[in-house]
Amino acid sequence: MDAMSLEEAAGLQSVSGKSFRDEVLDDLAIFETTFFRCEFVNCIFDGGRIGLSTFHDCQFIGCSFRDAKLQSCRFSGEEETQRCTWSRCDLSNAVLLKCDVSHNVFADCLGFMLRLEDCDAGEAQLKLDVQRQINHRHIMGGFSCVRTKLQDADLNGLNLESSTFEFCDLRGANLIGCNLSSASFAGSNLNGTRLTRAVLTGASIAHAQIDELDLTEALTTDDLTISRDQQEKVLAQFRIRVLN
Repeated sequence: MDAMSLEEAAGLQSVSGKSFRDEVLDDLAIFETTFFRCEFVNCIFDGGRIGLSTFHDCQFIGCSFRDAKLQSCRFSGEEETQRCTWSRCDLSNAVLLKCDVSHNVFADCLGFMLRLEDCDAGEAQLKLDVQRQINHRHIMGGFSCVRTKLQDADLNGLNLESSTFEFCDLRGANLIGCNLSSASFAGSNLNGTRLTRAVLTGASIAHAQIDELDLTEALTTDDLTISRDQQEKVLAQFRIRVLN
């Protein structure tokens, strides 16, 4: 791949087959640019604004998007092979608004306080560390999703303590072995969500759709909060009967 500066690329409508390395572009704005088969290695987008842009079959390796805002961006194409991959990237405190990251692969990335709002993350592989350790001290973080599609997404084994999923579609999502302590799923669709060995201590599924959710697969449901309309379904799963 031939080298080109990101600042130059930001002024173009279309960029194909380029490599961007070790660029520090705090507060850079990129709007209405299409990147095709580009790679971004050790680039710093902290505090940047990226909007109405498209990324097809791109790679982000060791990049930082701390406090960045990505709005109305697409990181996938009509075919699954046009998805993007993210490796060892830092998305802490970033906001993704109306973005399409479906089928994307996030590997060994940081996502402390990451927020997805009105996004499509269907069938994405989300290997994110959403907590933070400073001097051996655990700082509670989590990440939040609002009105986001997460059907068949893979979050297997993540520590999602204190994370929030508000009005999200989690049908078929893989939450096997996740720590969901104090997590909230208010108004979300949890039908078919896989919870084998998941920890739901102090979690809330109040007002979520749970007709096809198997809570008995969870490792623990201590102090689980449900809404009154869910009472019969939950009691039936655990074979509990209430006498008048």
